Amino acid sequence: MCSLKIRHCLVVTLCLLSPLFCPAQAPVVDDWVSYLTFEVPGAQGTYPMSINNSMAVTGYYYASSTVTAGFLRDADGAITTFSVRGSVWSEPVSLNDAGEITGFYEAVAGVPHSFIRYANGQIITFDPPCFAIGPCNYSVPVSINSFGEVAGNFPLLASGSSSGFRRSRAGVFNIVRAPLGADYSTVATAINASGAVVGYWDDLGDTGFLAHPDGFWAQIAVPLAADQTKCLSLTVPESINAEGTIAGWYRNSTTPCNTQIIGGFTLSPNGDFTLFQPPGTLLTSPLVNIQRYGGSMVISHRMSLDQAGDIAGSYTDTAGAQHGFVRNPWGTITSFDPPRGQQTTATSINDSGVIAGSYFYNWNNQIAQGFLRLPKP
Repeated sequence: MCSLKIRHCLVVTLCLLSPLFCPAQAPVVDDWVSYLTFEVPGAQGTYPMSINNSMAVTGYYYASSTVTAGFLRDADGAITTFSVRGSVWSEPVSLNDAGEITGFYEAVAGVPHSFIRYANGQIITFDPPCFAIGPCNYSVPVSINSFGEVAGNFPLLASGSSSGFRRSRAGVFNIVRAPLGADYSTVATAINASGAVVGYWDDLGDTGFLAHPDGFWAQIAVPLAADQTKCLSLTVPESINAEGTIAGWYRNSTTPCNTQIIGGFTLSPNGDFTLFQPPGTLLTSPLVNIQRYGGSMVISHRMSLDQAGDIAGSYTDTAGAQHGFVRNPWGTITSFDPPRGQQTTATSINDSGVIAGSYFYNWNNQIAQGFLRLPKP
């Protein structure tokens, strides 16, 4: 998980034509795609987290080894930096087509709260109402849809379990929770344009779910093969598009639990699973530990799905090097790195197939650069 320390004011930085003001690499073109790399001016690491269909990108950057803040890069390359007033850390995680950003901030270290930054630069902060006795005044969003609805997570029960939440544009909250009547932790990971939320819950082996706004709830579990056992199985949905296609990762084990099989999956709106393996070990998000009195609250998304069904993610090869990949709807997987790049992390794909993420130049593995991978028309 990446943390952000921030300042309380909004700072606008215009990327002018001069590279002095807008340090970015010119697009590099091959037969199929071009790459554009960029960084927040003066940053010691730039980490894009989300790209929308207008080509705007949000994420965070390090101003020093201990100071971080959010940024918004528009389609023309102009970069605006921002932070929540009075915060210590902050991290934008999701950007919708209206230019609205959600993420979390910390005014006190270890106590995260939610924020929304509107397209006009106004920032509001919030936590879900306290639905249980005792302190529950912290939260972390994970996704915002085109209608300004936010999905996220917060601690709910005194036992230390967690719940997802859905917040409407008007500020109305609903709990998103496994209907089990027990203290199982429920974690939301994404929301689509219809307000459907996906995530997973701990039922002594983690199982995915789909929760519609009307209260419909569906369990999601990658089927076990004949030689597999549920002892170490998990299914973790990480993205859902407007049509209801879901992408995520899974882990199954062979009997007697001595071999783990980790891969990606898609689930169609009709309920059909498709499993896939990138060229190396799929980079998966560690499971979120949401505790009532502190603890890890959010893990950045590692797999992103566009409307056509293309999936972007990352994997590591046998030498430990990290690469991005994109899987098209027909199952073809293409691995990639920006030119002269290594340790590539793909975090978001928009409906034009443009992928945003970060990587290191092969001559300097200390300062992350942002990139856009642009398919040729």
